[in-house]
Amino acid sequence: MRKKELDNRWVVPYNPELLMRYNCHINVEVCCSIKSCKYLYKYIHKGCDMASVAVHGDKGDGICVNEVLNYRNARMITAPEACYRMFGFPLYSMSPAVLQLQVHLPGYHMVAFNPKEDISDVVNREKSQKSMLTEFFRTICEHPDAPKYLYREFPEHFRWIKSKKQWVPRKQRIQIGRLVQAHPAKSERYYLRVLLNHVRGPTSYLNLKMYRDVTYDTFRDACEAMGFTETDKTLDVCLAESAEYSMPVSIRRLYAMILACCECANARSLYDKYFDATVEDYRRDIDSHRVLEQMLLRDLSDRLAGMGKDI
Repeated sequence: MRKKELDNRWVVPYNPELLMRYNCHINVEVCCSIKSCKYLYKYIHKGCDMASVAVHGDKGDGICVNEVLNYRNARMITAPEACYRMFGFPLYSMSPAVLQLQVHLPGYHMVAFNPKEDISDVVNREKSQKSMLTEFFRTICEHPDAPKYLYREFPEHFRWIKSKKQWVPRKQRIQIGRLVQAHPAKSERYYLRVLLNHVRGPTSYLNLKMYRDVTYDTFRDACEAMGFTETDKTLDVCLAESAEYSMPVSIRRLYAMILACCECANARSLYDKYFDATVEDYRRDIDSHRVLEQMLLRDLSDRLAGMGKDI
């Protein structure tokens, strides 16, 4: 490589101790960013390895070919996974545990029931009226220490018993709460989530709509009165959460929805801030910033056109 200009692309990070110990080639890199978690979760949540299988019958036998039933997603189990399952080794673990907190409008919570049951009995059942969020409101009213916590902080101090549908004070272990994502296009549900992330100790849905002794008609009006939607802060937080775990195509879809449905005061600042996250998949084949920007704008233009908007 004489008379050749070298840069960092020619340098392979390595660990001499690992090379000597295992007598093999090992590349080592330090992952110190939150993006490393997203990188790992891409492979965890992409599902099992699959193979597309098509079964073709004889066209001369007169049997009608069902194209939908011909194709199957066949799961492949590699040798390491097969050994892990045969020996009963743990396949995954998470520490600390994360509890997904429900966010729903009044009367829109999920209810599990047997299809053979009478719907009227299911609706009138006391347990069917309870949900994780409604019991959060009730616990705020009954427990003296509960009003000082946000909804997302509740699992750190209280434990959710699913069978009884109630919150009880936590005595041991640690658990983190995360509110389920609400798309800005969901309107009231999205603004309900904004309020739950900022208001401490709400006792009911009506209490969330109250600010300075004034009860507003909608959650959006309450957010505007409290100053949560005066700027693009809520939209920024929404995109930041999506950028941590969503794929670039999902982030582009979300940004297009914000442009079409939300009153965004400074769309360009959000565009510049999350540009790298939205073109992450394009960078695999393209290095030019100008070409990446044109591809992103073309994608946004197509999505907005489908919503009846013009970029």
